[in-house]
Amino acid sequence: MSEPTTPETLDRVLDAALTRAGDEPVQFDVAAGKAALAAALKERAEEPVAAGHRPRRRTRWLAAAAAVTVLTGAGLAASTVDLTGVGSNSVSAAEELTKAADLASRVVDRPLAPGQYRYVRSRVEGITTSSSGEATYSEIVQEQWIPADRRDEWMFRNRNIATRWLEGHEGSGQPDSGSAFKDGAEFRGKCGNYSYMAEGSPDRCTIADFHFPTPEFVAALPKDPAQMLARLKDAGQAGDSGALMQAREALNSGQYPAEVRATIFRALALLPGLVVTDNKANLDGKEGVALGMKYFEDFTEIIIDPANGDYIGARETVAEDLPDDMGGLEKGTVRSSSAVTTKIVDRQGAE
Repeated sequence: MSEPTTPETLDRVLDAALTRAGDEPVQFDVAAGKAALAAALKERAEEPVAAGHRPRRRTRWLAAAAAVTVLTGAGLAASTVDLTGVGSNSVSAAEELTKAADLASRVVDRPLAPGQYRYVRSRVEGITTSSSGEATYSEIVQEQWIPADRRDEWMFRNRNIATRWLEGHEGSGQPDSGSAFKDGAEFRGKCGNYSYMAEGSPDRCTIADFHFPTPEFVAALPKDPAQMLARLKDAGQAGDSGALMQAREALNSGQYPAEVRATIFRALALLPGLVVTDNKANLDGKEGVALGMKYFEDFTEIIIDPANGDYIGARETVAEDLPDDMGGLEKGTVRSSSAVTTKIVDRQGAE
């Protein structure tokens, strides 16, 4: 059995990985993350820690993993969600998801013609905290152009829109962006194998998961909702809430056809702990129904447009007051959010 990893060790590993990511940021799929952390561990293995020094613990909100929250013109707002699920009804959640599945199943997907691209845009807001009590708010827009032939060149672009100190958690000087990418950074690569990916990362032409699917992966997914739920749970490794997180990653990618999205919705409808938390959740000007459950210290939700069954984003809200060494955020603070839109465009870089 391996020796347990202390929080301080994890802090140093994460700090090292993030420092390395400044110019060559790491995409936050599981395999790439493991490779980056392994490299950081190797790099720091022989570095002594000064006596009496306790490294700053950071809770980084990393924009490459598009998280979600209420999006307003002024930034993240306090949530009015019932963070326990008490008073909510899982039957209502199942009804909303079934309705969304019925709507999605009637969608006829427009195929990509040769030379066209699937454009996926995520507007993301989030909070980065440290054990010293400092916290920053960041707004980021990330875009990806996926070609009709997935083996052709993809493009990813990051824009850091705003960064500021979070009120009540101010530090000194200019705050760092919560993004792992520089403003205006662009990367290109066949199959989405971008240059920033850690050495040894899986070849995205052949290896896939819910977050980064291939056509073969999507075609092999079960059409039965119960079997789909089992696949989501197996991938999530955290029971019902892990299944919800895997579904969110899949929906965030913007790469699943309507019939598969419908099966995912029907699979989530089988989760007994999933509840309707907000009937009028506003994401980037779109109003939807928020459904969620507690996932570790946060209450995680996906948000669906009830008019057409579209997935429009998600959000994460602090479910319990956090101690200082975890950022000190109060219960009800919206930690992160994103709004996701997709469309078909005729050229790389078009919006």
